[in-house]
Amino acid sequence: MKRKIKDYFRYFLYIVFRFIFLITPKFIMKKILQFLAFFAYKFNKKHKRIAKANLDLVYQNQIDEKRKEEIIYNSYKSLVFNMYEFMENQTISKEDMFKKANIINADIIKKAHDENRKIIYITAHYGGWELTLPYIALMFGEIAVVNRKMDNPHIQKLYAQARSKNKITMLEKQVAAKGMIKAFKENKSVAVVIDQHIGSGVDVLFLGQKDMATDSTARLALKFDAIIIPIFTVCNDFRDYTINVGEAIDVKTLEFKTDDKIQELTQLQNDLITKQVFFKPDYWLWQHKRFKKYHNDIYRKEKSV
Repeated sequence: MKRKIKDYFRYFLYIVFRFIFLITPKFIMKKILQFLAFFAYKFNKKHKRIAKANLDLVYQNQIDEKRKEEIIYNSYKSLVFNMYEFMENQTISKEDMFKKANIINADIIKKAHDENRKIIYITAHYGGWELTLPYIALMFGEIAVVNRKMDNPHIQKLYAQARSKNKITMLEKQVAAKGMIKAFKENKSVAVVIDQHIGSGVDVLFLGQKDMATDSTARLALKFDAIIIPIFTVCNDFRDYTINVGEAIDVKTLEFKTDDKIQELTQLQNDLITKQVFFKPDYWLWQHKRFKKYHNDIYRKEKSV
C-alpha cells in the first residue's frame, strides 16, 4: 500500500513539474535547467564521484583536473537538457520536433530503407539521446527500442504512450531478443543503447579499458543480414541539436579479420562510441558505473570530491 501511495505521489509531482516546465518561457527554462545542472554538480556527490572515477580511469593524467571538472558539469547539463526533452517530446508535434534538430547523412538511412534492409540503430547516452530515436522514427518509420522498464508503473504507462505517439515500441530487456526478432517480422527497425554496464555479453575495449558489452546487436545483425547504423546527437544549445548518422556497418560486405564474428562486430560498434566520446567527452553520461565488471574497485576506493 505504501509503495502504491508513493508511486501515485511521484506521478502527481511529475505531472505538476511537467506542466510548469512546459508553460515556462524557453529562455527562462534554459536558465532553470542550467541552475539544476550546477546544483547537481555541486551536491550530487555520489554520482559525481562515479563520474570522476570514470574520467580518472579513462584519461589518467592526460587531461588536468580542471578539464575533468568541466566535463562532469557539462555532462550534468546534458542530462538535465535530456530530462526536458523527455517531457517536451511527449506533447509536441512532429513538425515542432523536427525544428529542434538538423540531421546529417540522412541518406544512409534512406538507402537502407530503399533496399528493404533490416536496420539496427545503435546509439549511446550521449548528447540529445532523448531526441534521437523519436526524431528518426517519425522521419523514417517505426522503431522497437530496448529499454529498462521504469519502477513507477504510472509514469511508465505515460512514457509508453508518448513513445507510441512518436512511432516507438518499447521492448523490456528481459525479453529483448524475442522482441527484436518480432519487430523485424513486423518490418520495424530496432534500436539499442549499447553504452551501459551489463551483466553478460562479450569482452571489448571501451574508451581504452577492458569491459563487457552487449553482443545482442551483433548476433541479430548476423542472423538477419541486418545493417547497423550508428547515430549520435550533439547538443549545440538548449533545444538545438545536430543528429549525426554514421557510416553503416553492413555484415553482408564487412571483411571480418577473425573467426569470432560476434566479438569482432561488437568491438567495432564500441569503437564507434569510443571515437565519439573522445571527440567530445562533455556530452557523454559519465555518471554511471560503466566499468564495474573489471574495474569495480575504482567506485569503492574513490574518495569524496
